[in-house]
Amino acid sequence: MVFPLLVAVVGIVVVFLFANRGISEPTVETKVARYAKELRAIGAEVPVPMDSAPGLPPGGSLTARRSSWTEQPNSRLAGLKANIRTADSIARDLEHQLATKSSGCVFAKAAGDAIDKEILPAAAATKNALSALLSGTKDRLKSLNEENNALGWVGWRGSREEEIYELLLLAHDIAITTANSDLAFSRLKVKATALNKVALTCQ
Repeated sequence: MVFPLLVAVVGIVVVFLFANRGISEPTVETKVARYAKELRAIGAEVPVPMDSAPGLPPGGSLTARRSSWTEQPNSRLAGLKANIRTADSIARDLEHQLATKSSGCVFAKAAGDAIDKEILPAAAATKNALSALLSGTKDRLKSLNEENNALGWVGWRGSREEEIYELLLLAHDIAITTANSDLAFSRLKVKATALNKVALTCQ
């Protein structure tokens, strides 16, 4: 009974090792190229202007107009948050590489300026996009408040006030995201600079 069981276990292990033989970690050069590409894509993004007072859709309601406007900035903010998570993830991996003596020099030499030169454009593009988003949100708030002052309770004031509340929350979220962006890209810059210093000691 023991021998057949042992053979079965060994067989499973062999099959597992064979199946995973072709699966390996990406090379250092591949990882560096991917990080540079991701940061370059973030840096190439252009802020999307928003209409602070969009017209009422034909046959649509004020609620439909409110939904149409708020979906755009929320969708854009979600994309920017994803970019910030990407930057933070790269920073964490650079930190890990710096702490690994066996691969630190290899990674530092391969990275060189490839990652470092993409950081500032990516950080600037993200900051500009967040600023444009906040500016558009504030313009929309101003427009709605002006409508309230001019129309009073006429013209679905309750719906406007609901949107005003949503926009205040959005502005708060943008401010928090901006702070997170500053932290993520600053951390990334520090790690990239450290990599370049390590590369000099690995000659």
